[in-house]
Amino acid sequence: MHSNRWWQGGLLLGLSGMVGCGTEAPSLGQIAPALVGSLGAGGAMSCDFELPASMDPNTIGPIIERDRMYMAAQPGMQRKYIPFLVDLSNGNITTGGRYLFQTHAQATTYLDWVTNSYVLDGVHFFDRPYFLGPVCHAWSVIGARDFSDVHLGHNLIRTERYSDAHRHERQFLEVQWPSIANDAQARGLSGVRLLYDRLNQLVELTYVADRSVTDLLGLETIAPLGGGLLPFGYEHTFDRTQFVLTTWFPFVLGDQGEPSLWSNSPPLPAPSCGDGVCEVSRGESYSTCAGDCRPQCGDAVCQPAQEEDTHNCPGDCRL
Repeated sequence: MHSNRWWQGGLLLGLSGMVGCGTEAPSLGQIAPALVGSLGAGGAMSCDFELPASMDPNTIGPIIERDRMYMAAQPGMQRKYIPFLVDLSNGNITTGGRYLFQTHAQATTYLDWVTNSYVLDGVHFFDRPYFLGPVCHAWSVIGARDFSDVHLGHNLIRTERYSDAHRHERQFLEVQWPSIANDAQARGLSGVRLLYDRLNQLVELTYVADRSVTDLLGLETIAPLGGGLLPFGYEHTFDRTQFVLTTWFPFVLGDQGEPSLWSNSPPLPAPSCGDGVCEVSRGESYSTCAGDCRPQCGDAVCQPAQEEDTHNCPGDCRL
């Protein structure tokens, strides 16, 4: 059992007060200029599920990085946060994904792809035995805004969801968005998204915070950002605060694009040389990590003769 390693590391980071501990900027790969302001996203997708307490944390980084090189290559994907927290009631890890896409149609297509078509090693994504109880939604974006550089201050995340028995139209939320965004900025948050699922009459608010400004408990205990919806008949149905385990950006063939961020690692899990996956965007190559990388990995051409495959060089070897 590895559960002690998970929750001890998580509590150490979140509840010991890492306020004032900034996040170093990444130095590898092609770092895109930070966009502060409206993100121009039209669609979003979210998933929530658990991982078993018995899962070896050393496997998490390479599993995620391998998936990144296929999932972040899907059309329109702009960004993904992977949330992470230990449920102290059972030792399981609550996790999932918070995505942004250029359009709502792309988010919907992605949800269908990941649910029905994404197969790795002969197994559909959600048929993997370590995914427990996945629940996913595709959303249209009412608004999405960053108040700080994603590379520096997006390491805690809170998600609120509301059901709408009164079936308000999208226009109602569009009117609410400026005050919600202003409130988020006034609270010192790093970014916020307001999302709408018309089919299921659901609203999601996702917002991120900087560990140098607050800690996990501080973000969890502030008044819900969507509290202003309650007088209009919305019901608060979901509220979860977690660490951001990793942040993804759009994939570039050969894994020559921007590297994923792992701003809470250590103590949380992360990929590393020796994990069996060549992560070119993170600076791995045959010369720096021969155990993971074949000589030509990263040239955007899959070379089976060089023993490249979807396991060790997913950046070159496509599905």
